[in-house]
Amino acid sequence: MENWIQTLMGSVFKKVDKQSIELTTSGKSKYLSLIIEERYGFLLSDRNISRYYTGYITGETKKIRPNKATLNILSLYLGYHSFEDFVRKNETREDMSLRKFTDKIRNLHIKVWISFGINVILCCTLLFCISRYYRKNCMVWMNDHYEKIRCSGLEYETILNEDVLRKFKKNPDHR
Repeated sequence: MENWIQTLMGSVFKKVDKQSIELTTSGKSKYLSLIIEERYGFLLSDRNISRYYTGYITGETKKIRPNKATLNILSLYLGYHSFEDFVRKNETREDMSLRKFTDKIRNLHIKVWISFGINVILCCTLLFCISRYYRKNCMVWMNDHYEKIRCSGLEYETILNEDVLRKFKKNPDHR
């Protein structure tokens, strides 16, 4: 992406050099700012244009990455419909192959994360359902004591009460 921004800036300032009689960075920037405002109604400050010039063309300052709207307007100034159009019409076969490959990798990466998320949700749901199904929340009387069972609607089952389960047993002396 950075290479394409560099190429765009180079093309923009070449066109400015051909169309403008200005020689200074400030003059070129004011010229481009006025042209963009008059033709496209887009306000792009001459200070930002100067920063793009010194960053991308002369290398005097750190490159400041323009936003998408600025890239689109600068591409429009060069006769393209958008920045994407500029890239597509200027890329080589190798660039196009690399872009398509990168897009496929990105899409695959997204699909892997979506699949992972769905699997995590399914596993959690399955564990929750299994734990609820096999949880022993009832008890039933078996000969001389209560036993914990999974609730199933049996005639003599009752809701689990841990105290009763532990303490309540048939007295062997009482018949």
